[in-house]
Amino acid sequence: MVQWIRGQRSLQKTWWIAAIFVFVLACNIDDGGALRSDDVGDLDVGQLDSGQPDADAQPAFSCDDGEQNGQESGVDCGGPDCATCELGESCGTSSDCASGFCTAGVCVDESCADVACAADETCYRSVCYLACEDSDGCDPSSRCYQGSCVPLDCSTTECSEGETCYRGVCYGACSGDEGCSEEGAECVEGSCVVSTCDDGLQNGDETDIDCGGSECEACAPGKMCVLGEDCQEPLATPWSDCDFGEGTCAEVGTQTRTVTTSSCGDAMTCEVSEEVQTQECTRQTDDQTCGETVTGEWGACQGAGEQGVCTTEGQRRRVITSYVCADGGCEVVEEEEFEACVLDTNAQACGAPEAGAWSACGGFDSVCDQDGTRSRTVTYFECDGGDCNERVDTETETCLRATTGASCGEETYSPWSACEGFSGVCGQTGTQSRTVTYRECAGGVCSTRTATESQTCTRSTNGTQCQADATGNWSSCTYANSCSDSGSRTRTVTEYACQGGSCAQTSRTETDTAGCARHTNGISCGGVTNGSWSNCGYASQCSTSGSRTRTVTYQECASGSCSTRSVVETDTASCTRSTAGNSCEGGVTETPWTTCSGFADVCDTTGTRSRQVTTRTCSGGTCQSNTLTENGSCTRTVAPGTTCGAGTTWDSWSSCNIASGQCSGTQTRTRTDRTCSGGNCQSTNTTETQSCNRSNGTTCGSGITHSNWSSCSIASGQCSGTQTRTRTERTCSNGTCTSANFTETQSCNQSNGTTCDSGITHSNWSSCNIASGQCSGTQTRTRTERTCSNGTCTSANFTETQSCNQSNGTTCGSGTTWNNWSSCNVASNQCTGTRTRTRTERTCSSGTCASNNFTESQNCNASNGTTCGATTHGNWSSCSIVPICEWSTRSRSVTTRTCSGGSCQTNTSTEWANCSYNSPNPGQECP
Repeated sequence: MVQWIRGQRSLQKTWWIAAIFVFVLACNIDDGGALRSDDVGDLDVGQLDSGQPDADAQPAFSCDDGEQNGQESGVDCGGPDCATCELGESCGTSSDCASGFCTAGVCVDESCADVACAADETCYRSVCYLACEDSDGCDPSSRCYQGSCVPLDCSTTECSEGETCYRGVCYGACSGDEGCSEEGAECVEGSCVVSTCDDGLQNGDETDIDCGGSECEACAPGKMCVLGEDCQEPLATPWSDCDFGEGTCAEVGTQTRTVTTSSCGDAMTCEVSEEVQTQECTRQTDDQTCGETVTGEWGACQGAGEQGVCTTEGQRRRVITSYVCADGGCEVVEEEEFEACVLDTNAQACGAPEAGAWSACGGFDSVCDQDGTRSRTVTYFECDGGDCNERVDTETETCLRATTGASCGEETYSPWSACEGFSGVCGQTGTQSRTVTYRECAGGVCSTRTATESQTCTRSTNGTQCQADATGNWSSCTYANSCSDSGSRTRTVTEYACQGGSCAQTSRTETDTAGCARHTNGISCGGVTNGSWSNCGYASQCSTSGSRTRTVTYQECASGSCSTRSVVETDTASCTRSTAGNSCEGGVTETPWTTCSGFADVCDTTGTRSRQVTTRTCSGGTCQSNTLTENGSCTRTVAPGTTCGAGTTWDSWSSCNIASGQCSGTQTRTRTDRTCSGGNCQSTNTTETQSCNRSNGTTCGSGITHSNWSSCSIASGQCSGTQTRTRTERTCSNGTCTSANFTETQSCNQSNGTTCDSGITHSNWSSCNIASGQCSGTQTRTRTERTCSNGTCTSANFTETQSCNQSNGTTCGSGTTWNNWSSCNVASNQCTGTRTRTRTERTCSSGTCASNNFTESQNCNASNGTTCGATTHGNWSSCSIVPICEWSTRSRSVTTRTCSGGSCQTNTSTEWANCSYNSPNPGQECP
């Protein structure tokens, strides 16, 4: 809102200044020459304008001329002569406003309804201040009043008529206590001040700001005090939870609380002391768990009795240890737990394997493939789900066959090659060839064999270039007119091409336009015409140089034709003038007088004020301004009794004068009051006296005494406990010697070596530690013994060891082993036989590794390729018929018998041989 009011005020001021300026120009436009060079606008020494009012003569001021002039703070309001201003008008002091409040140079009301303050500020009398809750939230130069930190020097406080400012707050004005009508008010430095417990000042009988004394709340620690009652009452925290130490089963413990006491110390400030009080407490712990239940690991699954090789029924064991409170101690309870378990015998052999006969060789990948496979079944006897079951598996091996020379695909022909071998460029007869590919088996794969065929071929060469073209020179370029940018030229070209198998020639004429292109743009094709110059133009009132222009027309070639082109020509040399001394931009202006200031001190009544006078004239081509400051004196009224200098001050209280053995006495200080009188600051001294006490907590009487320690109280199973005694302290409290009793507690220990906590306990036996391949080993467990040592329950661990055996039937040593198979025993001309080997099985029996031998047999095959019958040959075929100059051939079948994968395989191949050569007849040539 304040910003809006300032904006309106600025707008109004601008309009009336503009109106005065227009009026001055109209009435006194010729008086510029009558002013002195040092004239600041107050006097006119030139001749008056003939028969017209002189604008330089100061007009009479009035409170209804629609202007802010004279001593007015706003337009036709404020100051000593006019009526007070309404809300939103300009003001210098609160007396300028009808509301009685002038804030930031604008008349406002007392309300804070339209004032928006920052997050850490609050509003007081339309002004935003730092927010506070008490005096600690403000700096020493401010007071906390109605939630705002108000400056004590009244620099920002505007009071209404009939009020005066005292330490930043407006009160009713007075000249003595009889001038204050409000109950409890005192006339302090010209203001009727009523002491309250929330006014942000130390007044009344308060010992510090808004605390202490008979009316206000007690003071917080660190605040000033006179008596102990000026400080806060003792405050005790709730009793703490009962502390039974680390013993879960302990039934007697202690609990504490802190008592905070505030007292008025020697420095006359509220001092804090804390005392920790202790008392005994009890509880019931019987049957309460005093440790985590420990569940041991399950032991290995072992056979439950004499059963078959494949049985899956077993048993395993574990120990569960729990801890329970009894009679204040922690007892150990151990229980054994058994459960059935499943022995893993799956895949364990329970009989010798049995093999079947090999199948025929097969599974070839192609016609030429020589490697095949054959298979047979093998039956294994293995444990599965507790029973001895058969598992049939298939065993596979490779086998061979012969395929060399067998056809493995059709013949293929490549495309005929390009026709070539012509006689010259124009030749039309040549030859071409192609490749024939045959596919036959060789080495187990399909291989290829190639041969080449040839034939004659022809081509057409008519029109084919047979010699390089002959080109003549270009003629000169020809154009339509002087501005044409395109023309043409010609030349003769002789060409050579094949015709009917020989090289022939022809001629033709070639025309070109690209080589005759030219640029004619800008070439003159006529005269130049100049236009008239324009009037000179200038940038501003004070400019001394300007410019003028004219149009120039040219006749030039453009895009192949003759065209006109116009340009604007600018001239500055002919446009100069003199403007020195001319009035510019408003002529002479004055600012309002500043607020009266510059007083020597708060009691001084004479000050100063000033304003700015600005004259504007042309110089060097620009508008120059000359501003002078005009100073004047001013006065103000200072009310008698106004606080001045440091105001009211107090020196420090003297030391408390207390007789020996007493807890209270008296102390004094000097108060100095400073007020204005006859324009000067006068001071008056007064001596103040108050009672005082010796510091609370000072030892008195017989001081501090102690009773004897009680017997040591130790819970069952524990190694330490506590014992107590009473401490009596005698100290001064608010001037009286009082006594207080306190219980002191200390720890005490049980005799060393006494059994404590859960006494002696054992862990579970570990799993049996058996070396790889062995049938017996050892297992261990830990024995823990707990005894007291210097008040602490300590434990010592001991390791116990015993022997243990592996489960009967468990594989041991090198387990099951086999020796090598014997050689295959095969009858003559046979492909299969048998072979044997010994299997040794080693298992545990009552801690000993025992071994058993078994004989295994299986079928076997003779080596692939072993002859299993005689080789036979078929009859030769007839000789083949062949062309002249080639050999004829014949063939027969060859049958061999060899072992392959345990079977006697028959392999038939074809044997080829030359028969005779087909010779040519006499005089006949081979093709």
